[in-house]
Amino acid sequence: MILLIEPISKNIGMYVPAYPLPVMEIASFVKSNSPETELEVISVPMDYGLPLSSEGRDHVYDELMRDLSAMKPKGIGISCTAIAQAEETIHLCERIKETDLDIFIFLGGYFPTLYYDAIFLRTSAVDLIVIGEGEVPALKIIRKLEKGEDPRDNGIYNLAWKKNGKVHITEKGVRFDLNKKALLNLGLLRHPGAYDVLPYSFSRGCPYRCNFCMEDYIRPTRKKVPIRTVQDDLKNISDISNTRHLVVCDALFKSFDFVPFLRSLGMKIHFETRCDVMDASLIPEIADVCGTLVLGFESASYSTLRRMNKIKDRTHYKKYISNTISIFREAVKNEIPIMIFMIAGYPGDTVEDLEESLDFTRELSKEKGPGGHIFKIGECHVYPKINIYDLALSLPDVVFDDDGVFGQNIVRRPSRNLDFEIILKYTKEIFSLSNNTPKLQNAFLRMIPFFRLPIEALKDDDIPDICYNNSQRNIFNVHGESLAAFRNILPRLAEKYREGMSKERSTRILKF
Repeated sequence: MILLIEPISKNIGMYVPAYPLPVMEIASFVKSNSPETELEVISVPMDYGLPLSSEGRDHVYDELMRDLSAMKPKGIGISCTAIAQAEETIHLCERIKETDLDIFIFLGGYFPTLYYDAIFLRTSAVDLIVIGEGEVPALKIIRKLEKGEDPRDNGIYNLAWKKNGKVHITEKGVRFDLNKKALLNLGLLRHPGAYDVLPYSFSRGCPYRCNFCMEDYIRPTRKKVPIRTVQDDLKNISDISNTRHLVVCDALFKSFDFVPFLRSLGMKIHFETRCDVMDASLIPEIADVCGTLVLGFESASYSTLRRMNKIKDRTHYKKYISNTISIFREAVKNEIPIMIFMIAGYPGDTVEDLEESLDFTRELSKEKGPGGHIFKIGECHVYPKINIYDLALSLPDVVFDDDGVFGQNIVRRPSRNLDFEIILKYTKEIFSLSNNTPKLQNAFLRMIPFFRLPIEALKDDDIPDICYNNSQRNIFNVHGESLAAFRNILPRLAEKYREGMSKERSTRILKF
């Protein structure tokens, strides 16, 4: 028995109806190439619930450990795609080793790929880490484990492990050939019919080099999933899960040629793309299929966008701004809920940079319609091993919380005369320009049901009991029927906790 696990996230901003897409990609590939392998996928949030307190978390892990003791797996692979999952991933590994020291644990995902050395310094509970894409290495690891062999130092590429105080790294392999991608096998999940929102990736990688992004370190070029594979996957998802809402997980979404097929399945897509890539003239053609549109805009300041490496020159900047306006107007005209992602207090930012973004959003906000819009702007975070970290260190007046790879690393002063309180003032003012219509609430809160809600909102007495996994109401149930009940009172909660929704992210972290 081999288990692949999607862990919980500690940061409440990451709480979503968790569908373990990265783990499913790996598990489906392993099962298709090794059908005799006894394999199961566990999504901790979906299978055990989302803990809302330390007592709830203890209960979730106790229940999971009891299941592991009964299943007696030879190996467990754990996905850690987000920084917000890192602490919980390590805690999970340590709990597993306490339950059975002989279970072989291997990790994969963005965080372990970049920070494998930090993980090995932090814990001895991780036996092996896969660096980069995991299909082929995971298959070879699992085959070794099934034979009772140690996969370390056994000729498998893209691996890292620690032995006798030294980190060992194997040779780097070639990118995974997406023509060999397996069809998603939803039968490996415990509750395939409980997901009312599912993600899917039409491609992998991104050719851009934004200096705050991890993608460049893992998949610096964009490769498409073959058309036939996408069609078969989506048909499979539609038939087995009954979901009609698809969250697109591409770093850069351009696959609009699939819209007619999605329309035939009765599915809506919720996707993010770059504002200088999307063709605004396409929006009327996809309006009936587009559930929400998200733009990674970041800033209206030329200086800030240059520091981010989002634009090349003034010509690119003009296109960046004008195309954003065109996309926004078309979304409003076609009643598509739209979210604009922005970052405040980027290293080197001045009050003038923030003022440009505020002026720009003021002008955009004049375009109002029933689709609604959100300006999602948050504080800047500086993580080691990413180019933004080097940028922050190179600027003499930048002050940030250098908390290491497991911290928040918030930029407190991006330039000499721009303090954090001023940044928060601008973020609150920009966020307040959002047009929170009923259609937007319904669409975005389907995709991100806990969007910016402070932790106390999820314990509100008005939330019905069906939304919890236990009578103590400290474990949230994210199955479809529970989320449907939760969404009914979301407008009331959003209004009640509006002040907390615009505060610094650290105020929305689960206090474990």
